[in-house]
Amino acid sequence: MEKLSKKSIFSYGLGDMASQLVWSFVGTYLTVYYMDVVGLAPLAVSTILMAAKIWDAINDPMMGGIAERTRTKWGRFRPYILFGAPFLGLFSVLTFTSPFGNGTAGIVWAIFTYIGAGMLYTLVNIPYGAMAGVMTTHDSDRNKLNSIRGIGMQVGMMTINFASSIILVKISGSTEQISGSSYTIAAIIFAVISLPMFFMVFKNSKEVIMPKTSTEKVSIVKNLKVIFTNRYLMIIVLTMLLQMTGNMGRIGIMAFYVRDCLGNFTLMALLMTLPSIGSIIGNIIAPYLIRKLGAHGKRNVLVASLIGKGIGLIWIFMVPFDNIKMVIAAHVFFAIAGFGFPSTLSMVADSVDYQDLKTGVRSDGVAYAFYGLATKVGNALGGSIGVMLMAAFGYVAGKNITSTAQHGINMAANLVPGIFFIAAGLLPLIFWKLTDKEADEIREKIAVRNAAE
Repeated sequence: MEKLSKKSIFSYGLGDMASQLVWSFVGTYLTVYYMDVVGLAPLAVSTILMAAKIWDAINDPMMGGIAERTRTKWGRFRPYILFGAPFLGLFSVLTFTSPFGNGTAGIVWAIFTYIGAGMLYTLVNIPYGAMAGVMTTHDSDRNKLNSIRGIGMQVGMMTINFASSIILVKISGSTEQISGSSYTIAAIIFAVISLPMFFMVFKNSKEVIMPKTSTEKVSIVKNLKVIFTNRYLMIIVLTMLLQMTGNMGRIGIMAFYVRDCLGNFTLMALLMTLPSIGSIIGNIIAPYLIRKLGAHGKRNVLVASLIGKGIGLIWIFMVPFDNIKMVIAAHVFFAIAGFGFPSTLSMVADSVDYQDLKTGVRSDGVAYAFYGLATKVGNALGGSIGVMLMAAFGYVAGKNITSTAQHGINMAANLVPGIFFIAAGLLPLIFWKLTDKEADEIREKIAVRNAAE
């Protein structure tokens, strides 16, 4: 099989950049929009976040199964990117509208738009994630795809983190109170920019690996049974759940931390951009680190990255709010540790190959559905924990911030996420025994088997 072209690899990376333009804006600002603009109570916000993820627990695996069974002239996964992206952009905008205020109708509207946006993100992103495992059989190309995807993700997040606060302040004309219309206009801008990027993914990324067994003959029950007995997939899913609980919980609280603890909302651009810069550098050097860190290079890189990020967040938590130079230095350390993302995606692909050889059932779509579900459940858990922790320490929207409330915000933004990162690096990954060489041998056996058949 021919190796992937540079155009194909580059185009694939645009998909996660586009996803982050719409989804990171939602993840970063929706909590503060609900609480400070719409006026929803912390309990209502927490309930909305959790209700959406309870539905995702059903919806994500179902979407993976649907994608597995899709047969079109474009392949199994590409059509969902083409036709789903415009609706994802639309609903990302609708989440930042509040036509019914903060009463019962307003809560229902928030649930409808947020769940709708989450479903459409699933519709687009699960097929997108699965494509990396079916575009090539070359491990080096898979590492490149996952690295470019990580770079695209971080560029998208960096764009949101740097540009969104500037756009919001510019439209509102104030750093003290951001207007509701500012959030809506910013969401429109990012949604429009994302659409041509999604189209480039559809146009230039091709599917070349087909499952050995026709997925129409594999029942959903059997598919799920095989998935749940795939120990390596379950390890990486649990790792992502812990990691994303910390990461997305932090992102959802950062606007409060920067505004109410550090006292300068314009620092949002710098502090949220630094981790993205560090991760971009990390994604570039990740393939080199994987080759150098022994037989378990992928696992070792991921463990070091997660523990490093956890230590960085605990350092940030301990820095006094008025010591801005040290706050920035700690964020730089946190950023430097962001080199583990490509390992995560490569390990998902390895777990799919492991399952394919062991059972004869290849479940790229369902596997990435569980991976995506862990990401979104982590998002909800982190956001809910952060919001409730803030409320427990006395945060009230529109009221003067007490030192106790500041401490709660600092815990929610830094200490608790740091603990989750360290747990992700120490707990599940000690059970990952598959070496990188064994993963290569598995792919060779699959290629020989498929050629013989």
